[in-house]
Amino acid sequence: MSAENDPRRPLDGILEGLAESVASEDPEELLQEARAAGQNPESIAERLKKIALAALKTFEQRKLEAAREAYRGHSSLQPEKRDKIARTPEERRRQLSAIQLKNPELATALTTQYREFETSSDEDVESMLEDLAELGFLDDE
Repeated sequence: MSAENDPRRPLDGILEGLAESVASEDPEELLQEARAAGQNPESIAERLKKIALAALKTFEQRKLEAAREAYRGHSSLQPEKRDKIARTPEERRRQLSAIQLKNPELATALTTQYREFETSSDEDVESMLEDLAELGFLDDE
């Protein structure tokens, strides 16, 4: 949509004019006008500060939310397979140990890829379990 056809364009002009008008006024005069209208300038300032901080937080968290969404998209593990993965890091480590005990040939492959899994991060352990779930090693759990 071109800038000329933007339905917000007239509103932007009004807000810009209002901002210029306020900026050109004497601050003391603005405070007196607000008090005369029964307003509390300190509470107005506090409310505007909260609005600005909330807007800033929302803006800053856009990248975080985009990264989370990308991770969810990347983690294409089917829900029924994901449900077979333990919920806590400790339970996931026990689950991985149990799988290794049941499948000794797998233990060699896992330690080759991830070295000693005891020193692996919780994320690495979860990733290993996701891989094993995809390969069907959690089906009999």
